[in-house]
Amino acid sequence: MSRVLKYISYSGLIFLLSGCTKNVTVDTPQPPSQIVVEGHVQPNLPAYLYLSHNFAFYGTTTINNVLQQDIVHGALITVNDGFTTDSMKEVIPAVGLYVTEHMTGVTGRTYKLTIVAEGQTLTSSTTILTAVPLDSAWFQVQPGMDTLGFMWAIFQDPPQPGNCYRWLAERLGKDTVFVAPDESVFNDGVINGQKFELYFDRGVQAGSKSLDDMDAERHYFKTGETVVIEFCTIDNIAYQFYNQYYFQQGNEGNPFGSPAPLNGNINGGLGIWCAYGTYLDTVICK
Repeated sequence: MSRVLKYISYSGLIFLLSGCTKNVTVDTPQPPSQIVVEGHVQPNLPAYLYLSHNFAFYGTTTINNVLQQDIVHGALITVNDGFTTDSMKEVIPAVGLYVTEHMTGVTGRTYKLTIVAEGQTLTSSTTILTAVPLDSAWFQVQPGMDTLGFMWAIFQDPPQPGNCYRWLAERLGKDTVFVAPDESVFNDGVINGQKFELYFDRGVQAGSKSLDDMDAERHYFKTGETVVIEFCTIDNIAYQFYNQYYFQQGNEGNPFGSPAPLNGNINGGLGIWCAYGTYLDTVICK
């Protein structure tokens, strides 16, 4: 009898679920067009940023749209560090890259950004914080791997709370820029004032066609490589922005996830203007 009841209950459940099936059309509103900024400034290097447009989350785009429509060209951009004002020049129009012509970053200075483009004015500011150094850094092969592993480090978090960090790395002769791995930011919420050991996998450069980014070596460093680590001290706004970015990235394809805006520091637009207090270290993977 129990088997019959179970069968009837199961059949009834299927009937009810099938009876509730309904085609639903969701009318998603188009977002207003806004300029998106991703910019950085760090000690001894020119400041730079990328300018583009936002587009609908459920919309469609192509590489031609990105190159022809989504990039913002001809912007008038100035940066003031409290002592001088410099302009940014559009050096690679294909990707919307702008770079300061004369100014380089100095620790402790605040950099005020002004962008005039397409009849809009965007502003922001960021301060280069004093870099927190790594005590040591090394490469370690993962258990079960012959030559592949992660990058490890130890550092001492300062006693005052509220410190935030970002990790990037560049393989000399392989990467063309410093690349951040997934979830590259963290704060000292649970490690304040402590000496802390951490590790990171290898970030993948956007658009990479390298074989080691498409096979079992993806996200791993490898013996024989020389890696420059860029350990950055950042402010809480930048930490929150990139932390939200990685959270949304992790929601991609998740039917229970929901899109949400990234809260940056660009007045009049979207994105982030982020200063790096940078500590560099070089590791030979042995």
